[in-house]
Amino acid sequence: MLAYRKSLAAILVLTCALTARAADARREIAFPDIPGYQTLMCDFHTHTMFSDGNVWPTLRIDEAWREGLDAIAITDHIEYRPHKDDVSDNLNRPHELVVERAKQQDILLIRGAEITHDTPPGHFNAIFLNDVTPLNTPDLYAQVEQAANQGGFVF
Repeated sequence: MLAYRKSLAAILVLTCALTARAADARREIAFPDIPGYQTLMCDFHTHTMFSDGNVWPTLRIDEAWREGLDAIAITDHIEYRPHKDDVSDNLNRPHELVVERAKQQDILLIRGAEITHDTPPGHFNAIFLNDVTPLNTPDLYAQVEQAANQGGFVF
């Protein structure tokens, strides 16, 4: 019986070790380049605890690396922040927290934000921003204008 328990314990330890190693593996995505261009795998719409997501910003970087992504934009909501009592109200903070982690993982980090209003299509994402704070205004058109003034792209 003791030998059985030792064998079972060894199998459990090995299973945990293999599962941990698999979680740290990067899934490479083979996607052809267009002649003269480099194709990047990107996610331009992610959320963290700083809006309605359930994870810390560093986890988004780690997920991006594991999923084989080359670039990620954290686009937390400006207007909708259900966790605001628990995290900073600095709209740039999610980006600031992961700049170094993104560099370490070789992930291009794009500063962004989600603009949400009760209008069709409901929400927009603004990326390639220098600063999210100027977009913190209730006027949709002013938000888009602030993004454009920074050279941002709104979609």
